[in-house]
Amino acid sequence: MNFLKTTGHSVRFAQRRGLTNVKTQLTCNNHFRPLSTRLYSSQSQHVAHKKSSNIPWVIGSLVVFGPLLFKLTSPPPPRKRNLQSDEHHNIPEAPSSVVPIIDKEEEVEEKEAEIKEAEKDSDPVVIKQVQTPYVLVGAGTASFAAAQAIKEKDPEANVVIIGDEGYAPYMRPPLSKELWFSEDSEVGTNLIFKDWSGTERNAVYQDISKYEVISDASGSDLKTTKIKLLLNKSVTKLDVENHAVTLNDGSIIYYNKVLLATGGEPKKLPVQIDSEQVSTFRSVRDFQKLDMIANEGAHIAVIGGGFLGSELAVALAHRSGSNSNLKVTQIFPEDGNMAKVFPAYLTKWTTSRVRKLGVDIKENNRVESVIADNESGKTIVKLSNGESLSVDHVVVAIGVEPRVDLARDAGLEIDEKLLGVIVNAELEARRDVYVAGDMVSFHDIQLGRRRIEHHDHAVLSGRHAGENMVTNKGRAYGHQSMFWSDLGPEVGYEAVGVIDSQLPTVSVWAKATANDTPAAAAAAAASADPTSDSTKSITEEIASKKENPFKNEKFGKGLVFYVRDQKIVGLVLFNVFGKVQEARNIINGGYTSDKIDGLIKQFDLYSKNH
Repeated sequence: MNFLKTTGHSVRFAQRRGLTNVKTQLTCNNHFRPLSTRLYSSQSQHVAHKKSSNIPWVIGSLVVFGPLLFKLTSPPPPRKRNLQSDEHHNIPEAPSSVVPIIDKEEEVEEKEAEIKEAEKDSDPVVIKQVQTPYVLVGAGTASFAAAQAIKEKDPEANVVIIGDEGYAPYMRPPLSKELWFSEDSEVGTNLIFKDWSGTERNAVYQDISKYEVISDASGSDLKTTKIKLLLNKSVTKLDVENHAVTLNDGSIIYYNKVLLATGGEPKKLPVQIDSEQVSTFRSVRDFQKLDMIANEGAHIAVIGGGFLGSELAVALAHRSGSNSNLKVTQIFPEDGNMAKVFPAYLTKWTTSRVRKLGVDIKENNRVESVIADNESGKTIVKLSNGESLSVDHVVVAIGVEPRVDLARDAGLEIDEKLLGVIVNAELEARRDVYVAGDMVSFHDIQLGRRRIEHHDHAVLSGRHAGENMVTNKGRAYGHQSMFWSDLGPEVGYEAVGVIDSQLPTVSVWAKATANDTPAAAAAAAASADPTSDSTKSITEEIASKKENPFKNEKFGKGLVFYVRDQKIVGLVLFNVFGKVQEARNIINGGYTSDKIDGLIKQFDLYSKNH
């Protein structure tokens, strides 16, 4: 067994503590073992039996008494004796019959030859056991990617994903993007959406029927070729020395190798209260709750001006177009949307675009207090400028903190600056312990030590860790991950490298057209794919209008290069799509800022098709 319950121990547990071959010990200690039973044991036991043979006694009798007594005497029949008893008493057994010694020796030799021949010809008895599992802690994107990689390399591998939610692994980006643009009233239940190209997709990677769903640790021993899925369970302890994880119900699963991919926990406001009217946003449950509130019509305050906060504000504002009772207010302490990643001028432009979409923005404001008004059922949000807002619901979207407590308690090294688990180039924290996704602190050859909280990194780091776990090749992780964000179907950007507004930037801009939007780019990609099953969507509706959403706009599309010590360390492609690999090549190439003029040519920024 690969698991233990609180009431007993597995064979593997016993073996680790020297309690092996229990059946053999019981047999050896049984002084009344039948004579016909043969004990197959180590070579040392056979030697001991031969040393206790009666042949020397017989030879002595023949020498002393001569031929006359030859037929009257014979050795006792060979038999297996209890070694411990014989050695203790040292008493020879009495003869049970009179047979010629030569015939007896020949009989013994023949039997031994027959046994050896039988052992040689017969196939060894093999008890087929389930492999010790690869245990993947966390049921998110990184674990799903790792499981797929392991199964591709070893289809018979025993893979167990452990997640604390009730859903099979799903992708998080649609929760704040495309799902909000669905016209299906059941979108909160089925999680089906259409991407910007009109292709229908599901936020859940694959239907739960394709997994072997297990209910407890004992399921890790179940023989199946499917990936095992243990839901609504969490791992409370990682025992690196004994290769074991302990679940919140006290049961233990022994692993072959383990992946930690526990992701992050949403940050909370210092003044946040425990109320049904105040929530964070991270999971499917969070989406379903906010979707229901938005459908009912409400005044929703979104706290946070970064990626998630800005995406949610825009998504809710879009929903307000079909529900006049829905009002959206966005609050953050920075100068504008995306102020921590964009240069100031681009932040200002982006904020103006979000306002045009119907979001009431309260920039340069901190939340001083959040108070529940039990009489009205409203929540009062007091701002640093003295203003008070009475809202129906508050969504806190101010980032995440990596879940590293499990790793810290297990003695793994933690990067206290980046708050991730430190790994080597192969994404291994300790022998047979791998880490991937939001919580991993890894060394980037070009950019130094990093921790990344984006979907692409979760996919590629999870897959890379999975391959290293199953192949033992120890390949170094060198992927330069990208991330993207869409502020609706008209404004989007993709980025590679270190994107920090504190760094110097060099920007190049061009006039944008109706083709320079996330929706148009997705539609073009879908039309070029003969296997695409895209249907009519918001993308085609925008295209059919032939309107340029960036008419008279200064920053319709462009490139923003981020520079550190004269080296290009980051690149934002603003409404420039399909050029991520070119951006990766620039970062990996270690180019300096004086090469920018020559580098922009490969992005076709001034082409009529872009």
